[in-house]
Amino acid sequence: MSKKEWTLMFYFASDNPLAAGIVSQLKSIKQAGFHPEINVIAQFDPQAEGAPTHVFEVNLINKLEAAEKYEIGSTAPDVPTLVEDRLWGEQKSRDGGLIKDRIKESLGAEGPRYRPPTPPAGKARTDDKIAELSPRKSLTRFLEFCRKHYPARRYILFLLGHGLIVGSDIFLFDEHATEHSLSLKNLGKILTDFKNQIKKDDQSLELVSFHSCSMSAVEVAYELQGTANHMLACEGPAFVGSWPYRQILMHVFQNYLDGSDVKTTLREIFDCCLQNSYDFELAGYSFDLCLCDLKKVKELTTPFKELSKALKGGLTDRLAKECILLAHWDAQSYWDEAFIDIYDFCFRLDQRCAKAKQANSKLQAIQKASRALRETLEPGDNRLIVRSQIAGPSYQYSHGLSLFFPWSAPINENFWPNEYEGYKFEKTFWRQFLAQYFTETMRDPRRSEPRPKGKPAYKPTLVEDLLEEVTTLAWGGQLGDQGSGTLDDPPGTGKSGPEDPTGRGVGPSIKNYPPYTREPLAKGKKAGKLRR
Repeated sequence: MSKKEWTLMFYFASDNPLAAGIVSQLKSIKQAGFHPEINVIAQFDPQAEGAPTHVFEVNLINKLEAAEKYEIGSTAPDVPTLVEDRLWGEQKSRDGGLIKDRIKESLGAEGPRYRPPTPPAGKARTDDKIAELSPRKSLTRFLEFCRKHYPARRYILFLLGHGLIVGSDIFLFDEHATEHSLSLKNLGKILTDFKNQIKKDDQSLELVSFHSCSMSAVEVAYELQGTANHMLACEGPAFVGSWPYRQILMHVFQNYLDGSDVKTTLREIFDCCLQNSYDFELAGYSFDLCLCDLKKVKELTTPFKELSKALKGGLTDRLAKECILLAHWDAQSYWDEAFIDIYDFCFRLDQRCAKAKQANSKLQAIQKASRALRETLEPGDNRLIVRSQIAGPSYQYSHGLSLFFPWSAPINENFWPNEYEGYKFEKTFWRQFLAQYFTETMRDPRRSEPRPKGKPAYKPTLVEDLLEEVTTLAWGGQLGDQGSGTLDDPPGTGKSGPEDPTGRGVGPSIKNYPPYTREPLAKGKKAGKLRR
């Protein structure tokens, strides 16, 4: 197949309760129209058990019948359907013939031009059973299919599904796959492999668009640098209808006709999503959006290292530690206080340090580092953050990129510190600061605190001793806050998925409380520290 100008790839990870809403998204893509130089490919995995995965070459039949002409925005009053655009592969009809042959015959004179490729299988045989592919394998096969059969000078990938990939296990959640979700490291590897393949033919992945909750994170940006040139995502929640695909595609088609450059197209995609979000405020939902230049992520490394170093030093100073805690409290937060906006945290750090009654070298170092990082995060056409805007009050202090910064250490051993340590973001030393922060800010156990004057020291009973041991083993670390929702909660409810997305574990509070009520029995242990 000849190389086109653009291939737009839509990966709908909808084997979950998002599926019904995604049907409308597919119809809006169909209504956008078509252009012979632009491929539009969509994969849709329904939630219904046993339902096959569908791959569409959108407006395939309309493009054949238009004979190299284009149409921008369908004005037909009919409701669009995609069944003819489905790639049927070698699937047979009820009479035993191939379905694609029936379609080819119905096209008459245009029939010979109908030569659709066979789409990747949505299922695989494992242990003598047919099982759905994991999100990792499914996304890999979809990208490889698009690369081989729909080559183009430029690609855009739209990912729609559950988000929250940092410290989470619900990104692109598939209800029926044995491996339910995709990790950040695996996402980075998939996109790196795709970029390396298309780079051989001087092609580029211009944008990865996360139509998913809480994906505009600095950890994500670091992991994806060197893959796509740009990233579009939210720090907070996204909604199934918040990406207006009909208008987005119409802009891409029109910009190709006008000869507009890539940056203009990406800015218009950003504007479409932002403007479409305004009316969500009528339903009480707020929204934020960021367009990020991934080629400039490396500019964050030095100022982030300096901030991590200054904050670690500040934890040893009472006044500086209070400023850090209060700035953390002030900063725009997301998902049960597990993430904060980096720019806003630095801004509040600067403000808190400036208000301190007695300036010292540690406060000055924190101010200097926070100002330098903030400067790197200022938006502009040729900067790391190209665009960052908000709609509504809930996320009004969002400036583009979030950062993992919970109040207490996660107890999920698969994530903290092992997985987080493996992120490319490790080079900023943020994890080392967090480890010290969790230790230095943990409150002393209640029964180790000073007793009222005249009251004797507390003497626990044997039963209380044993309960302390059980509690410490049960929590295994700091207490956490379990998500109260289920996957049936739509994006934007503030509720987590089937498992705690922050990885903090079950408990009554997100605060940095110890898992016991008095000092550990082991000698030489400081009150408030954990037994490991």
